[in-house]
Amino acid sequence: MITAQLLAGELTVGKPADLTLRLTNNGDRLCTNIVFTLRLPPQITAVRGNRAVEVARLEPGEGFHTLVRVRPLKVGHWAATSANFSFRDHRGAAFRVSDFNAPLTVAAAEAEVKAPPPKFEIALSTPVLAHGEWDTLRGHVSNTGRTPISWGRLSLQGPFDVDPNGVVADLGCLRPGEQEAFAFHVLAREAGREVPVHVAALCVDEFAQRVETARNLTVQVGHTAKADSGKVRILYLSANPTSADHLRLAAEVRDIKQALRHGAQRDRFELAEHGALRSRDLTQALLDFSPRIVHLSGHGAEDGRFVAETDDGGQSVLSTAGVALLFAEVSDTVECVIVNACYSETLAQALSEHISYVIGMRSWIGDQSAMDFSVAFYMALVAGRAIEPAYRIGKAQMVTGERNGRGGDVPVLFRRP
Repeated sequence: MITAQLLAGELTVGKPADLTLRLTNNGDRLCTNIVFTLRLPPQITAVRGNRAVEVARLEPGEGFHTLVRVRPLKVGHWAATSANFSFRDHRGAAFRVSDFNAPLTVAAAEAEVKAPPPKFEIALSTPVLAHGEWDTLRGHVSNTGRTPISWGRLSLQGPFDVDPNGVVADLGCLRPGEQEAFAFHVLAREAGREVPVHVAALCVDEFAQRVETARNLTVQVGHTAKADSGKVRILYLSANPTSADHLRLAAEVRDIKQALRHGAQRDRFELAEHGALRSRDLTQALLDFSPRIVHLSGHGAEDGRFVAETDDGGQSVLSTAGVALLFAEVSDTVECVIVNACYSETLAQALSEHISYVIGMRSWIGDQSAMDFSVAFYMALVAGRAIEPAYRIGKAQMVTGERNGRGGDVPVLFRRP
């Protein structure tokens, strides 16, 4: 069961303030596809922040929060509601909550209290991380300013898998000169003496003043016998049997290549492609190329299986269980699989037992929508975004390109339990 809270400090006319929207799974089972749209009264206007929230999944006891900056316009007692609050339970059943209501009180403006903004520093305390296995990356935040920090949040990015239960670290109150430790459970994908760690941080003081910053730090990751080159290898595999509807797969891979060539981090990405995919071709390509990302494009059967080709171009439907067993054997190198085919949700869910991130399609998807999703996904990756933000950008582009804008519910992202 998902509950929503809207936390607000003192709201004053004309003074920007932050509302914290918190979604929490208070049940004992997994919930997925959580959607929440915040509706503010006209007397309080939004300045910054995302009022439409989508969370792929929340484990029991797990929470998600985001900030919405507002500017109150009128003194009084008001209420925020939700125009869209829904989720699915562990069985896939949909629930909609229609009675969300959060009271908001706006006070008259008082004499402005001037205070220096919060100041803080971030440091890592883990000297060496293990390569290719789960380890703990530790550090601390120090309040170097003159005012207490009432709340803070850290998030981590880098060539790591991060424990889904610890993607964001919350900080408590820190008085000037105090420190608070943080820890992320990570699996390092790259070895080296200076592996980049990107830490994004937000701190808020008792006067609701906020400071956002990012720190580019490094950590040593222990080498193994076979060092990673640092390249993100993408393996694009496609099948288009002659008996099926024609798909513009050549155009899709062309546009993906163009997106990878033009991105800011283009030197990190390498793409190999294999068309007219047969069953044995899948095995050979995975063994030969050792990709980090595998992209399957083509047709999907209504029972979720991927449609490959035979030697003469006919249809060969691949066993979902067999494909999952194959990917289990290459899960040490494959981080993400995209199954860009109709009805591929079942296959994606089976692969997610072994692969960190798997994207499938819940239902039928049009040729152009599939291309829009793929190209935008790789545009985001080569711009430096992680898998989940890239997935959301792909969905946004697909909706933007559609006439009715309804296809955003077709792609689905699974994360390894």
